[in-house]
Amino acid sequence: MIKIEKTIKVSKNVVRIDNEYWHYYIKLEKIRPQITGKYLFFSEHKEELERIAIDELEKGGFSHAKINTDEHKKGKEFVLCLYYSDDSRKTELADKYKGNKKVKYRYWKSDEDTRKGKYSKEFLNSLSPEERKEWTG
Repeated sequence: MIKIEKTIKVSKNVVRIDNEYWHYYIKLEKIRPQITGKYLFFSEHKEELERIAIDELEKGGFSHAKINTDEHKKGKEFVLCLYYSDDSRKTELADKYKGNKKVKYRYWKSDEDTRKGKYSKEFLNSLSPEERKEWTG
């Protein structure tokens, strides 16, 4: 069982819930959309991913996100998972963040692909051979 270590209010309408593996960002609202996947952002700058997560939850229509902890970072980069009901916003997000040199936007990944263990070549190439084996079996 994963133990929740702390909860922090990070903005007017967003809380961060931390455990050993992830920092979860949750918008304080009653309506929760049906989640079918996530938009992925990678960066060596964790603070930039946190800024994007909070901004998108506050103003961008998203309700849930997560960033891996320092202790459970794979490769050189952190990952921001910005959860949504479908892939309809992939071009909008690509246009919005194309000028941000601190992040790499990797578009949409469905929950189905996650369950099947499908990972992008870019992600797998960022890992050491030992780490790659851990992710791909």
